[in-house]
Amino acid sequence: MNQGRRYLITGGTNGIGRACAAHLTEAGAAVWITGTSVANVTAAVGSGAARGGSVCDVRDDASVNTAVLEAVEGLGGLDGVFANAGIDGAGRPAAELDSHSFQHVLDVNMVGVFRVCRASYRHLARPGTIVVNASVNAQRPEAGFTDYNVSKAAAVALARSLALEWSSEGLSVIALCPGYFPSRMTEQYLNNEKTAAELLEQIPAGRFGDLTEIGATLEFLLGPNAHFMTGGVVTLDGGRSL
Repeated sequence: MNQGRRYLITGGTNGIGRACAAHLTEAGAAVWITGTSVANVTAAVGSGAARGGSVCDVRDDASVNTAVLEAVEGLGGLDGVFANAGIDGAGRPAAELDSHSFQHVLDVNMVGVFRVCRASYRHLARPGTIVVNASVNAQRPEAGFTDYNVSKAAAVALARSLALEWSSEGLSVIALCPGYFPSRMTEQYLNNEKTAAELLEQIPAGRFGDLTEIGATLEFLLGPNAHFMTGGVVTLDGGRSL
């Protein structure tokens, strides 16, 4: 289904992004990743997870534009983009958040996604697909993570807004809302026995996600059979959003 297709994954050097890059590569796609350091990009590409990669700061327009161009040139075009790069919130009560750190989370998790989508728009083949990595927190917020909750809810609204404008051109935009999967961002919670137990109580499936599951889901969403899902919000959370 994805043999020979060309995909860009931002934040593809670790966690969900890297797992998805490796999955799509194994499925026969040509994958380009971005990361925030030369060392991380080199390591991921060297492992065989992707064909190539670029160092990119999604907070910077020029950096994003350059990375997208490098992906297009390196792959010979783009059929899909996984706008995945993101950061965690401060993990503090809302009353203790300062506006600068709050704005930083929004700049990466929402405005950064917009930058990636906007830069990719003019290069994506039609039909093509953009999948925005949001979070179950967009639908079921967690106390102590107001900055992260808001940024991911905004990412969903962004995906749906872009779907309204771009779907008629053959460009599908879909929001993916994962629950808890093992990653560098979540290891501090999943590796803490008390915290992990509390989280599992909120997940009807009684377990955390497996990275192979999100790779397979993304493979379908980016593939040629999911274009009519444009504007959709796909949950992959073991029922936590219920």
